Amino acid sequence: MFADGMGVDFLLIAFLMVAVGYALERTKKGLAKWQIRKIPGLDAIEEGIGRATEMDRPVFYLPGSGGFSDPQLLASMAVLSEVAKVTARYDTRLIVCVPMSSVYPVIEEVVRQAYVSEGKAERFRAEDVRWFSDHYFGYAIAIIGLMFKEKVATNIMIGTFAFDALMYAEAANQAGAIQVGGTAATTQIPFFVAACDYALIGEEIYAAAAYLTKDPVRVATIVAEDWAKFLVTGLVVLGVLLQTAGKADGLRNFLNQW
Repeated sequence: MFADGMGVDFLLIAFLMVAVGYALERTKKGLAKWQIRKIPGLDAIEEGIGRATEMDRPVFYLPGSGGFSDPQLLASMAVLSEVAKVTARYDTRLIVCVPMSSVYPVIEEVVRQAYVSEGKAERFRAEDVRWFSDHYFGYAIAIIGLMFKEKVATNIMIGTFAFDALMYAEAANQAGAIQVGGTAATTQIPFFVAACDYALIGEEIYAAAAYLTKDPVRVATIVAEDWAKFLVTGLVVLGVLLQTAGKADGLRNFLNQW
């Protein structure tokens, strides 16, 4: 029925789908109130936007260098939508620097819809959603120059970053900005931790939208993912114990057959 070695994968995916449905159903019926732990970096976003409003200086948002195949970009766009709603509410200027021409129309529409949802459609400035170049270095140089030119007050960076992470953080720091950075790229997390005022580490960026919106679908998905992690961790522990006791052959044969 299954290709060799794919049975266990199918069972895990089926478990995750059932878990999402179960968590979502309980959430909608009010039978469970799932809580996502406090994430200081996300709480600091509104504080940073308030600071920019008081200083009459813009908020920068950098969604990283990923394309639509990158889950970090999708997570970043969800956070961008919430950031844009807050800047619209406070009448604060928001500048979004788009890394790739292919994602520009979608990100522009995300920001536009956020302003529309707050009843501030007339405050949306299409020219503040900017694309400079698909070339990595050209994009980075343009952003750094713009940070100094606009005297950025708050810099939010969430998504996939590489060597440019520290460049943006240093430039925004010199411009006097408060910074919130987040990435699942393990090579860049240390730079965000060192250079930003607040950092989202690893999968916190995927929980960010659920934390900010409290949307039942997003929260239920995070809950189900945690259950899946507990299951996989339990299987790993079971395998270690069986191997230690010299009785892992049965489990190994089952996994090989499935």
